[in-house]
Parts: sequence; C-alpha cells; structure tokens
Amino acid sequence: MVALWALAQKYTEQWLLWFVVDAVCTVLYIYKQIPFTAALYGFYTVIALLGYRQWLRMIPSSNSTSLSNN
Repeated sequence: MVALWALAQKYTEQWLLWFVVDAVCTVLYIYKQIPFTAALYGFYTVIALLGYRQWLRMIPSSNSTSLSNN
C-alpha cells in the first residue's frame, strides 16, 4: 500500500519500496518452491532497479528545464 501511494505521489523512493517488496517475494516463492512465480518477481525486481536508475537520471534534466522556463 505504501509503495502504491508513493507511486501516485511520484516519489523517487517508491522504486526502492518496490525493489524490497519484489525481492522479498522472490525469496519467499523460492522457499515455497514456486519457481515460475519466483522468476516473475525476480524480473519485477530488475524492473524496479532499472526504473529507479532511470528516474535518478531524469531528475537533473527536469530541474534544469523547470528553472529555464521561469
């Protein structure tokens, strides 16, 4: 619920929340011996890391763009 709220508010940290949730789910599904679902959540974990990196790269460009418009 917290990660969804952070996503709606467009907080960069929401990607870290998704990373933690997906990583924990991956480990739990491996423990429960559900390999397909574990692989799916492993994929979600990678997507969360890539999304976080992309958002961090976009921050400086969006700040300079908004400053130049004023």
